[in-house]
Amino acid sequence: MGDLRINARLDEQSQQDLQFLQHELSEYSVTDVVKYSLRKAAQDLKIATEVDRQKQIWRSSGFIGGFAGPEDLSANYKQYIREILDEKYPHQGSDC
Repeated sequence: MGDLRINARLDEQSQQDLQFLQHELSEYSVTDVVKYSLRKAAQDLKIATEVDRQKQIWRSSGFIGGFAGPEDLSANYKQYIREILDEKYPHQGSDC
């Protein structure tokens, strides 16, 4: 595939974004900045798509959500560990 020439209309925000990128990447031409932006956007989307695909594989396997437990376990795990240890090793009346 050969070079593709594009002509695009940019809204004000997109113009500001392009100007910012040109300023930050001052050694690059507008063409290079657009290529960089397209490459970065495509790369980010490919990664997000792969992450979603991996999540679906885990869900389909039954591994995620594969055990019973409190719904807030990830947020309150310290409390649950403390309760389990208190049950296993009850306080013996010392000042500890």
